[in-house]
Amino acid sequence: MRALYFSSLAMFYWSSGRIAFFKRQTLEAEKRQLIIEKDNAELEAQLANSRNAYLQQQINPHMLFNTLNFIYNSAQKYSDDAANCIWLLSEIMRFSLEEADPDGKIRLDREVEQIRNLVAINRYRFKEPIYLNIELSSDLSHYKIIPLILLTLTENIFKHGNLTEITSPALLKLITNETGQLTFYSRNLKKSKNARQRKALGLQNIRLRMDSFYKGNYKLEINEPDEFYELTLILKL
Repeated sequence: MRALYFSSLAMFYWSSGRIAFFKRQTLEAEKRQLIIEKDNAELEAQLANSRNAYLQQQINPHMLFNTLNFIYNSAQKYSDDAANCIWLLSEIMRFSLEEADPDGKIRLDREVEQIRNLVAINRYRFKEPIYLNIELSSDLSHYKIIPLILLTLTENIFKHGNLTEITSPALLKLITNETGQLTFYSRNLKKSKNARQRKALGLQNIRLRMDSFYKGNYKLEINEPDEFYELTLILKL
């Protein structure tokens, strides 16, 4: 009788252990399924957002550039500066609407051309002189890059930087070496502290794009010594 009791007790514990084991397995499987469903839902939401963004951008380019051309011709009668700004802006917009090559990239010198256009626009924009020193490698046509990354980083200099101090000019360097490594470096006085959140969002988007194309082959660093803001992007093209 005692042996039967202990046998029954052992069987009970063994059965309880097996039931608990299978229950844990079931719960883990359900958890994995929930994670998969959550990931799928997030992917569906991202896809829907991408589709929506794509549809919002379906402006007829011919209509857009015909309108800009009309505004350009009209502005010439009143202000050469305004007309030139419109022309430069249309060049940047034309570039942003261009299709990239099948690998998703464009020639580096095309991006640099738009950086020059953006700098020229901002020289027209400000009533005060802006102080920005630019250093570029001489030949950039041999390399390719995903579009609008460097242009966006350059835009941030004007959006968030103070370029009106002659004693502390902003600096933009874009250098390539013989191994195909690109270094983009910018340094400028800070304009205000309340722009940090918007700047962080823009940089987050850049990091997402860089991770998609260059994961493990780039380094993006930010340094903020006192009143200055420094950004360094090192990229294997």
